[in-house]
Formats: sequence, structure tokens, C-alpha cells
Amino acid sequence: MIKLRFSLIVIWCGLLLHAWPAYGCRYNVREVGFIDIGIEPYHLFGYVADDTPAQVVTDLQNAVEVALFNTNIRFEVVSADADANHPALSYLAGHKITEIPAVVLVSPDGQSRPVVTGTGVDSLKTALPAALETILDSPARQELLAKTAEGYGAVLLMEGPDAEGNAEARTAITTAMGRIEEQLEFLPKPIAHGPELVVVDRQSLRREEVLLWSLGLEPEDVNAPHAAMFYGRGRWIGPLFKGQQIHEDHLTELLFVIGADCECGIDHRWLQGTMVPARWDEALQAKVAESLGFDPENPMIKMEMISIIRRGMGGYAYAGAGAPFGYREMEVGEEIADPCVVEVGSVADANVASAEDVSLVPAARPQPAAVREPVILDDDGSEMGLLAASLGGMLVLVGIASCVIILRAKKA
Repeated sequence: MIKLRFSLIVIWCGLLLHAWPAYGCRYNVREVGFIDIGIEPYHLFGYVADDTPAQVVTDLQNAVEVALFNTNIRFEVVSADADANHPALSYLAGHKITEIPAVVLVSPDGQSRPVVTGTGVDSLKTALPAALETILDSPARQELLAKTAEGYGAVLLMEGPDAEGNAEARTAITTAMGRIEEQLEFLPKPIAHGPELVVVDRQSLRREEVLLWSLGLEPEDVNAPHAAMFYGRGRWIGPLFKGQQIHEDHLTELLFVIGADCECGIDHRWLQGTMVPARWDEALQAKVAESLGFDPENPMIKMEMISIIRRGMGGYAYAGAGAPFGYREMEVGEEIADPCVVEVGSVADANVASAEDVSLVPAARPQPAAVREPVILDDDGSEMGLLAASLGGMLVLVGIASCVIILRAKKA
């Protein structure tokens, strides 16, 4: 009888220990960064005259959507005459575009750039797909996506005119990456390869104009070395570092976040950073699945990750630091943060914060923050994580109660 009771104690305590990790996160920040839940796309607006034949508009829509397959850009045809209140018309005025048809690309962070102007609609169907290749592809972005797909992440260095300043920036970046490399085995989940460096030299700045634009830069703005960090599906995390801000301590603290547990208290509005405009094809997805040991686009895994992100956003989704339109601001109640918190100026606007503000800080009680309109997800997806946590909690309670009953019976 004593042996039986002892065996039951061992079994239930084992179940208790096994169930306890249900409260933790199965994924790290890097892994969650590989899913695209559609809350931060780029918008491509095609402006046509009101009298454009419907079939012509449909053909244009179909041609562009084919060209944008497997990308993070969403296309919309806008009548420049029919709806004077359409929010996308402000970009025509902003760029002083008077000839229709025209096409404008808008970032989730608010900046915009003309793509094609002053051609006929029929020729636009031919010219636009070719123009989109420039928007979607460049050597530096290919290298960035390859490195983030297979390893920890990447640090992008855009060189300035001063060779000495560029050398100091390289040294700071390589030092920070080396520190991460030394700590890979101690991370919550193993990552085979540490962060890598991608360099855009002075001669390549104009060729990488779209990449720079996605960071809020023009080639002529790079009058000193600039650095930015990327992870997951080409996501930009943290601020843009410039000149003396490119310091190994700042870089190290931010790089460590990529390998952190996805539920260590970090605000997911900040982690779901803007992706570079690019095509994410099957070859890249295959590299990710091989690197992670699972496919983040698997519906069940994606559902679980979306649930984690929603909880990390207080149940709401973040549509980018400056989404062009389609959201409203609202206040949410304050919450207690966990011990692992990253503070980068304003959390909801982290990509434009000063690099000097980057620091890992202890738990704090933050003030209410403005968040964006929630994304409507499938009901099953929104509840799956909570259901799993509830079942795990029930199992823990049953295990504790059983252990107490058995021990009391033994004493009696």
C-alpha cells in the first residue's frame, strides 16, 4: 500500500511538472516574427478616372494581384473622380500628381512614394508589374531575408561618407553580434546561427532606395553610418541607429530581445515591427521550416502564435506606427508588466525612437497606451491559447489536490 501511494505521488508530481510549462511560451520572438497576420501590409493605390471601363479596371486589378502574389503589398484601385473623400486621394495632392492614371505605394509607417504616373491604363498593365520588381527586390533585401530565414537575425549597416565612422560602426556591430553568439546556448530556445551583418556601401545606396525608404530615409540622408536590426520575416525591430548611437551596448541589448521568450512581458505592438517590402516565396519558407524544425505557416501553429500576439497586445492588433487610414485610437487599461520588458521611448512608436533610449528595464506599471483597431480573427483561433492554458491549469490543480490527499491518507 505504501509503495502504491508513493508511486501515485511520483506520477502526479511528474504530471504537475510536465503541465507547468503550459504557462510559458513554446516560441521565441524570432519564431513569432515569421508569421504574417496581415496587420501591417504596404498599400499600393492605383488611381484611375471615373470613366475607365470596368473591364479595364478588372484586368488591371488581376494583373497587379498576380505580380503581388506572396508579397506584403495590397493593391486597391481608387477612382480619382468618384469619391472626393477617399483617404487615399491625399497622396495625390501630397506628391502633386495631376496626371491620371497613377500609382502610389504607402508604407504601414505612413510614408509614400509614386511608382508610375502619366501613362494610359492599358500601358499601365504592362509597366506596373515591371516597376513592382524594383519595389520588391534588391540585393540587400535578398541578403537580409536569406539571413533572417536561416539564422538569428541580421544587422543592416548603411555606410556614410566617412571611412573612419564606418569602421567604428562595423566594430560596434561585430562586437554586439559576438556577444550574442557567445550566449546562444543559454537562450530559452536554441538558435543554430547568430546574427549576421549586411552592408550597403555608398555606391549601392541609390540601388537600395526602396529599402531606405521603408526605413524613412532617402539616399542623401545617409550622411553618417546608419544601422537597423531585422529578424523573422524581414521585420525591422527597434529604432534606427545613427552615428555614435551605433554602440555595442545598445545593439547587444536589442539583439537579445530576438532570442527572448515570446511571452516574457515584451509588448507585441513593438515586436510586430514593419516588414521590408519584399516577396516571401516558397524557397524562403522552406528555409525557415528547416531552420525552426516546424512550419510557422502551419494553420495550427499560426493560430497559436496569433493567440499569443493578441494576448501580448491586450487583445488588440497593431497596424503599424503610422498606418495610413482605417483605424481609430482608443484607450485601454493599464497592466502590470513582466520582469522582462524592453523600453524604447514610446512603445507604440518604437521604430522611430531615439537609439539612446534603448534599455532593458525592470518591471514597471506603464500608463495606458493607445492601440489600434482589433483585427477580426477566427473565433477558434482567438480562444485556442486560452483553452490550452485553462486545461494546463486544471491539470496542475488536480495534481496538487491529489498529492495533498495521498499525503494526508498516508499520515492517517
